[in-house]
Amino acid sequence: MKRGEYAKTAERRRTILATALEVFAESGFRGASIREIAARVGMTDTGVLHHFGGKSKLLLEVVKQKEDEDAGTLRDPYLRDLVVRNGARPGTVRLFTTLSAESTDPEHPAHDHFVDRYASVRKLVAERLGGEATAGRMSSTIDPDIAAQVIIAVMDGLQIQWLLDPSMEMEPAYNDFVDHYFAPANGRAGRGGAEPAEEST
Repeated sequence: MKRGEYAKTAERRRTILATALEVFAESGFRGASIREIAARVGMTDTGVLHHFGGKSKLLLEVVKQKEDEDAGTLRDPYLRDLVVRNGARPGTVRLFTTLSAESTDPEHPAHDHFVDRYASVRKLVAERLGGEATAGRMSSTIDPDIAAQVIIAVMDGLQIQWLLDPSMEMEPAYNDFVDHYFAPANGRAGRGGAEPAEEST
């Protein structure tokens, strides 16, 4: 393939992925259609399928792309940075909220992906919270494994409320939770003293 053709193909794939994100966020996996995605990008169904092979593969490409973009924000043990980032992109949050709920069905094409994703994020957050406790920036009475489950649940719950009522501000509510749940005897958890981990996901 010539360089110009390669660039054109890459741009077309990016356009399809961006449009697919919108359609999946609006309708979920089952409600979305290749026909709708193709119509929005001005292509035929066959043209879209040529690039991604099928709706399931396209869905997973969209999910993987957004997760790759978020890798750096997972360096904060308390995920504050991810909350800030999500507050500026309702479309992406709606996509993941819809798909994570749909994928509780074992037959959903993203089921295994979301099971593995939640497990890996819980493990990563638990490890970093353990480091915070060791450094004295978090109460030593908190179990990092349980705390990792709780922190993700709070984030997900606030995001649902925010999607339903955009006037609600997620960041202050989330920070209040972190400050009170994780704080050691003196000071606030992760405020001022916590250094982000060097490795990324």
